[in-house]
Amino acid sequence: MFDSTLMLSRIGIILNIDADFNDHLFERGVDYTCKNFTTLFNASQTELLKNFLDKVFTTEKLQCIEFSQGSSFYQLKCIVTSPGHAVCIVTNNTRHLDAVMELENHNMKTLVDIYIDWVWSFDTNFTLVTANKAFLEARRRSNNKVLSIGDNIFKHVDDKMCKKWMPVYERALSGELIHLEEKRDNNGVEYYVEIYISPVYNKQNKIIGCLGITRDITERKHAQLAIAGYTSKLEEFAFKTSHDLRRPVANIMGVANLLCTADLDEEEKAKAINYIAVSINELDSIVISMTEIIQLSQK
Repeated sequence: MFDSTLMLSRIGIILNIDADFNDHLFERGVDYTCKNFTTLFNASQTELLKNFLDKVFTTEKLQCIEFSQGSSFYQLKCIVTSPGHAVCIVTNNTRHLDAVMELENHNMKTLVDIYIDWVWSFDTNFTLVTANKAFLEARRRSNNKVLSIGDNIFKHVDDKMCKKWMPVYERALSGELIHLEEKRDNNGVEYYVEIYISPVYNKQNKIIGCLGITRDITERKHAQLAIAGYTSKLEEFAFKTSHDLRRPVANIMGVANLLCTADLDEEEKAKAINYIAVSINELDSIVISMTEIIQLSQK
């Protein structure tokens, strides 16, 4: 078993590498940084690897592919760790396959554990199969009880929560991809999460369980609510302002029309002009008020 770790850019450029030189994929003395990771493999794999990396950055979820190259069998696991960067573990598991599978599970757990999202999976019997530290800690905070791998996913869950989530999990186990958002409460502190639950299939295309990811979206939700509130106030302001503007504008138009069409003496003309001046001053005051409100809203 040979295990190498690559830090990749969005387009697959190797930014850093910890290579296992026992794997004939790598040669000692060769600097692989600044090269595209697809050049490590046969040209026939290039399109597959490009699509794989594109999926990693598009979904921002852990992705895995396996393929043969000559007499070797490779598995690549990759996940985004920061904007524009992803960690990719290249495993040559041609030999000692059982030992490799055990180490791969450890590597995957390590990758998932550093993920701030809550990641877990369960089988068709609702047994917790995998869970990262973030998920286990979140469950502990919810009821001050510990949930462990091998426990039923509903352990320490009250009837109300069980009735809420059992139908959702059953939908996922039937093949439905679940995505939802909800508001939660942690000791009086409200926060928002989005939840993805997707079915997991074996090689025979049979559902063997589900993978779940819960992401804290409190900051994003607060920003959305703030924008919605600002938009509502802006609409209210626009309606009120248009109403206030309509009166002096209508007065000016009416008097102007009177001056153009009516036969007025000098005194009546003076009164009309004065009325226009009053309406213009009123209009100017409204515009000044609008400007002040806009300036205050931008602070």
